[in-house]
Amino acid sequence: MVVLEEDPKLQSVVEKLIWQRQPFKVLEIGCGSCSHIEIPANSYIVGLDISQKQLDRNEVLNEKILADVESYDLPESEFDLIVCWWVLEHLSNPEKVLDNCRKALKKDGIMIVAIPNVMSLKGLVTKFTPHAFHVWFYKYIFGEKLAGIDDRLPFKTYLRFSISPEAIRQFAAENDLSIERLHVYENPRQKKLRSRHWLIDKGWKMMSPVVKALTFGKVDAELTDFIVVMQKKM
Repeated sequence: MVVLEEDPKLQSVVEKLIWQRQPFKVLEIGCGSCSHIEIPANSYIVGLDISQKQLDRNEVLNEKILADVESYDLPESEFDLIVCWWVLEHLSNPEKVLDNCRKALKKDGIMIVAIPNVMSLKGLVTKFTPHAFHVWFYKYIFGEKLAGIDDRLPFKTYLRFSISPEAIRQFAAENDLSIERLHVYENPRQKKLRSRHWLIDKGWKMMSPVVKALTFGKVDAELTDFIVVMQKKM
């Protein structure tokens, strides 16, 4: 079983919910060049991405769709599992895509969504700083010299408030989706960055309670990202 660093329990939750449906049909939205969870070998995996280069790098897909997910109409009741991993924050209209995915799920199918937490300090900085700053940060802080080149991270980011953890809960409640897991956590990259630079770590720890107090607990300095598993009931 795959144990994901960001959420060690995610794989077991997925297996409990849909493993008995094998073989099943999977859609990876913004599939990029790799998959993030373990999927049975007898599954049929469809990948949809706006980048041909990313599709070419992905070796696990049975079917590749080159398209913009914001304008592509997915077939209704087609998929047992839809994975949307670090995608919605890059879209100008993520609510439309969420609804499109909901319609494309079969009854009792599940959707896994991984998103930065806009209601975190990192999320707000990401939202309100220009893309050029993101590229600089990846290159000189994370050490990724090819950042922003040849369809590589970081991508342009909108990170709408409509995909905050609370907004996702509301979306699920309004659309006959049950939330089977919602895991909010500190991004491993941020943890590693703090562990390598004591000054950043000290400043972050001092800032965290201040940010919470000033925003009445609405903004968290540490819980930077979240993963949610939703199951379609109707």
